[in-house]
Amino acid sequence: MVQVRIMDNDPERVRQVAELMLPLLEAAVTLQVGDAAEIPNRRGPGLRITFDVRPARPAEWRVEDARVVDDPPVVRVGQRALPPVARRRPGGALPR
Repeated sequence: MVQVRIMDNDPERVRQVAELMLPLLEAAVTLQVGDAAEIPNRRGPGLRITFDVRPARPAEWRVEDARVVDDPPVVRVGQRALPPVARRRPGGALPR
């Protein structure tokens, strides 16, 4: 399992980031997020919040907004992405 750690010297800042980040990760269909744990710094006023993250199994995925596109994307053949490069004439002048 992967562990995510949010750390800073300002405990309130750590809590603010965790309050923003955890709901986003928990809403992700492809992830499972463990319980968050607050761990005080040993050498100062800071704070760490840690939690485990692991991929969800495909059977656990749920699709809430499935869109079907009828037309396939248009693929243009033989068209360049950029215009041709202007070649300099001998002597350094650009063509007119």
